[in-house]
Amino acid sequence: MTEKSVLQMVLPDPVLSAFDLPLRARFYPFGFPLDLATNSAHVIQAAEEGWGQFTQQFDATPVRMHLGVAASSNAQMPTDSVFRSREHLMFFAADSENFMVCDFKQNFAFGWINELVAADHGLVRYRFLTAAGLTLIEQQSGASLHCGLVVRNGSGVALMGDSFAGKSTLSYACARAGWTFVSDDGVQLVRDRSDRYSVGDPYAIRLREDAGRLFPELQDRMPVKRPNGKIGIEIFTSELPIQSAPGCSIDHIVFLNRNEPGPARIRRYPKDEALSWCERYVTFGARETREAQIRCYERLMTAGIWEMRYSDLDDAISRLEQLVDSGG
Repeated sequence: MTEKSVLQMVLPDPVLSAFDLPLRARFYPFGFPLDLATNSAHVIQAAEEGWGQFTQQFDATPVRMHLGVAASSNAQMPTDSVFRSREHLMFFAADSENFMVCDFKQNFAFGWINELVAADHGLVRYRFLTAAGLTLIEQQSGASLHCGLVVRNGSGVALMGDSFAGKSTLSYACARAGWTFVSDDGVQLVRDRSDRYSVGDPYAIRLREDAGRLFPELQDRMPVKRPNGKIGIEIFTSELPIQSAPGCSIDHIVFLNRNEPGPARIRRYPKDEALSWCERYVTFGARETREAQIRCYERLMTAGIWEMRYSDLDDAISRLEQLVDSGG
């Protein structure tokens, strides 16, 4: 018996800290480098499906992610994950076989999933790769905005609002009308710039299950249950006759209120309320990071800030075009 074999018997690896993850790949979600290591081709394929079209935009230190896959003893995974964070650490888990841990100081995340989960690429992307990867990137370089983002004649318009405010629907409607699509429901402000440049996911769009009623070209798209439990339609923008871009500077912020009858109308929106709306997403991470994110939101407040009340999509697009073309 070799000396190495003896040591392995005496000092086994019960926590799998030395488990080999031989498959390696680099991706660029939102334009930032991310190095992924795993022992599963399914994980690489899932990452490729979600991030494969992104190209490098930023010369940042790569964040690192190790995601192991082990044999499963569970028939199914719980529908919800538990998230907890303190200082530079974040933990999220569905159960004892499926979890991730993020260390923001080291720009590193590791976790394990079982074979059943690994085979469901949409589930892997949504609940593990995207959740951990974009959280690391946000903590390193960004400040999140819950918004759609579209561009007209070089002017970026962020469509703000809570869930079901109509951000994705109006973003796609603008893109159909000749605007450039950047994102339907989430962007990252880039912290180390002096402007309001933001990046999103221009390669996919997610719409509600009734989107075919509003957009005839989507009538044949079958709604599916997404990993977050919502029923909707997810489409790669390469399949649609629209223009897209990976990012832009935000020139106007528009809070959406689509439950108002009458013609679309825009009014000024209070800057302090807009800043408070952004700051509510600063809930975890080191104090220095949270302070940098708030400064980024304060810089965003130099854009035009508006509320648009509307009920008709075409009318809303026309009013947004007037806003961009006139500057107010």
